[in-house]
Amino acid sequence: MRATFTQEQLEIAKTVRSLVEGEGVTARDALEGGWRAPACDGPLLRDFGLLGVPEPAGGIGSDLIDLLVAVEVLGEHLVPSRFPAHAAAVQLLSGSPLPEDVLSGERVLTPAMDGPSLVRYAAQADGLAVLRPRGVGIAAVTGVVPRQSLDPSVPLSDVTLAGPAEVTPAGAGPWRAILVVAAELCGVAQGAIDLAAEQARTREQFGRVIGSYQGVAFQLAEAATVRKAAWDLTLYAGWAVDNGRADAEIQVHAAKAAAGRAAVFAAERCIQVHGGMGITMEADPHLFLRRALVLDAVLGSGASHRRRVGALRVAAHSSK
Repeated sequence: MRATFTQEQLEIAKTVRSLVEGEGVTARDALEGGWRAPACDGPLLRDFGLLGVPEPAGGIGSDLIDLLVAVEVLGEHLVPSRFPAHAAAVQLLSGSPLPEDVLSGERVLTPAMDGPSLVRYAAQADGLAVLRPRGVGIAAVTGVVPRQSLDPSVPLSDVTLAGPAEVTPAGAGPWRAILVVAAELCGVAQGAIDLAAEQARTREQFGRVIGSYQGVAFQLAEAATVRKAAWDLTLYAGWAVDNGRADAEIQVHAAKAAAGRAAVFAAERCIQVHGGMGITMEADPHLFLRRALVLDAVLGSGASHRRRVGALRVAAHSSK
């Protein structure tokens, strides 16, 4: 595995960042007005849909890490875009050729791997990528009941759906979908750290910026360390899946658990660095905590992934 990003991956991150930095629709807007599609949704769905899609599924040879790099940037900026959910759905289905309208973003999908309840962006999608015991397939949504989401920029719904017309073997699709969520969580962690660091650099108490105090600096350092470990693990897991490594499954579950922990931890530290203002609705730290808690529960909670890691390790030890 390469120890550094390729020039193409750096350009992907730069391009996505340029798309979202001027975005007028924010996570805060959804608190009062509900979710609406950001302007970047169209370009992301249209121009980045082939990232990470294997060639047999209709891709162009892009690595899974290419996609993870793009999604991490979206998490960092809390963009309320359907693209990460659509990308996870595409990855879930990537064990067989994908319809052209899905790859082009004309038909937007969202994944449902934990059963039909509390599916994100269900009301805003054209169908669901569903994991069944026999495999994966695309199912039409026949009923959507919106539920209150802790993060209104990620709307959740209960759904009823028709069974997939065609089911194909899942292969590594579920692992690839999980890693898309892990990458977004790593981005959320980085965004929370950046917000906290800016506060630490500019806020003064007793004649000094608060970042000069060890009680603040150590919190940021620990958050950055936890986030870096989760991001490195997510990237390694993506490489392991792409290359058919024997340890791919355990790395995927470990990455999702670590990314969820990192995002929640960083958001909590961000609130603490902001002090009393950090717990107010007017300040932004709670936006990162909302997103972190919602995504940590998507495609399996951190606790369920940690249990799976434990089970795999016990099985591997017992087989020796």
